[in-house]
Amino acid sequence: MKTISIGIIEDNVDFLHSLCGVLEENPSLQLKTWNSAEAFWAEDTPKEWDLLILDIGLPGMSGIDVLKTYHTTESRKSLVISSLQTDDAIFSALRNGASGYIWKSELDSLHDTIQTILDGGSVISPSIAAKVLLSFRKPQVLSDPSSVGVEVLTPRERQILELIVEGDSPYQIASLFGTTVGTVRQQIKTIYKKLQVNTRVQMVKKARQFGIF
Repeated sequence: MKTISIGIIEDNVDFLHSLCGVLEENPSLQLKTWNSAEAFWAEDTPKEWDLLILDIGLPGMSGIDVLKTYHTTESRKSLVISSLQTDDAIFSALRNGASGYIWKSELDSLHDTIQTILDGGSVISPSIAAKVLLSFRKPQVLSDPSSVGVEVLTPRERQILELIVEGDSPYQIASLFGTTVGTVRQQIKTIYKKLQVNTRVQMVKKARQFGIF
């Protein structure tokens, strides 16, 4: 049986105990835990884990900070298990490499969740999926698009624009949306056309100029 290494960063002792209890039901899982991000990075052992599980609201360095530093290669996989339900926490985690985001109350299907992520998939709680869909459906308007001939962006185009401003590449955006890089690049071209720009710098400047953010 192949051993699967799982790293866990969680400062809540009671929840960590419950989490490890669930994971230890699978004898193929090898666990290592830390109570803070600082303790995780202080380890001399290699930071290559089959899966890193972490909370967002950690003492000191946050889980988002960990994700930003940890995901330097596409092969690394992470799962956020948190009680934080803010849009900022959820979208920041997904934008910074997390393959999944579930609530701390949802450990019943944890083994299936882990296997899905290890197989290259993504898992988010139904309520989080609803938040993602709502973010796409919010009406988006420019301050005065008619004054400069700029068309209104679609919800998906605005989401892509926000990700580009955050520094995401077309490959990362395609992975997040479950689509092809070619499709994302075509959508970026459409955004260029609607904003009447030719470069990424001009695109970001125009977006801020007309109050898209």
